[in-house]
Amino acid sequence: VNIAPQVFKLANEYTHILGPSTTFGKDLMPHIAALLGVNQISDIMKVLNSHQFQRPIYAGNAILTVEASKNHVVVATVRTASYKAAKENNQATIEVFTSNIKPPNHTRFIKHSSGSSDRPDLQTANIVVSGGRAVGSSENFEMIYKLADVISAATGASRAAVDAGYVPNEMQVGQTGKIIAPDLYIAIGISGAIQHITGIKDAGTIVAINKDEDAPIFEVADIGLVGDLFKIVPELHELLNS
Repeated sequence: VNIAPQVFKLANEYTHILGPSTTFGKDLMPHIAALLGVNQISDIMKVLNSHQFQRPIYAGNAILTVEASKNHVVVATVRTASYKAAKENNQATIEVFTSNIKPPNHTRFIKHSSGSSDRPDLQTANIVVSGGRAVGSSENFEMIYKLADVISAATGASRAAVDAGYVPNEMQVGQTGKIIAPDLYIAIGISGAIQHITGIKDAGTIVAINKDEDAPIFEVADIGLVGDLFKIVPELHELLNS
């Protein structure tokens, strides 16, 4: 919120103001759009031209083409999972801006705290192992962590597992969690609700392990294993560990 007035002051010098479709971006960009008096475009997944974009709707089941007015600054969030990361040796020009704008005082920063982990970051990892409600408990999630550690993967979870208290919110994958696009996604005990599928639709290869052969997750999985996760996961861990 405090950054929005500073961006607003610079807005007229630019034609487009873009932010990521992350918690930070989804909080900041609407404030900027409101100050400018323009409509924000959310979750851009494809750029057609300077003012036409595509974005997912209905939990990713349909793609909407939207056109921004050419008479106003375009304010939008970009779905980062829809784009490959730029090469590290690319050199972008960074301009330093010094602001003398007094920020709003109705909110204030107190502190920043987040969970720490030696595992890769969930949103940027090449491999992600996620567990669902069928894992059964926070104690049983240890086998998810162990499997992930063997293959240097990040760990995630379905909303059902988060709501059940098995894992913290920061691990949630899906429409109301993190949108990810790893090269390999392993879904263990996840039924495949549409909200979860939305968060992994850009993954390279999806592997699903579930005892219910009719689970929706198998409709999008590239590889499916029907069986008891409490037997399959330990066996898989042993094979990979050896």
